[in-house]
Formats: sequence, C-alpha cells, structure tokens
Amino acid sequence: MKRITTNKLQNELSKVIRETEEGEVYEVMRYSTPVAYLVPKDCYDKLVSGENCKKCVEDLRKITKRLKD
Repeated sequence: MKRITTNKLQNELSKVIRETEEGEVYEVMRYSTPVAYLVPKDCYDKLVSGENCKKCVEDLRKITKRLKD
C-alpha cells in the first residue's frame, strides 16, 4: 500500500488511477490523517460482497459441528 497526499493525488491522478487498475492500493492523506483508500474494483467488489465473511462463517460452522460430534 502506498500513501499519497490529496495535493499529490490531484497532480498525479492519471498515474494513480492506472496503478490502482494494476492492483495498487493507496491510502489518501489529508493533513497527515488518512481520509480515504483507493482500491482496485475487484478488491472493492469482494469487500462489499462479504465473500470472505461468508467463507469464515462456513468454516466456523464446520468447526462447531466437529466439536459437538
């Protein structure tokens, strides 16, 4: 993950977008405080879908079932 200030983001937007498309994640800083993250669309889609959470819950159910048996 790379950090970038809002000013630098304004100046290098095309480059940052291109790198994000290639898989880079950016933490956007304003006055030394993180205010946003730029992530590739596929990563965002996975986060929003809860895909990883669903798998985790399934794994927990399997473990719980084994403990009961």
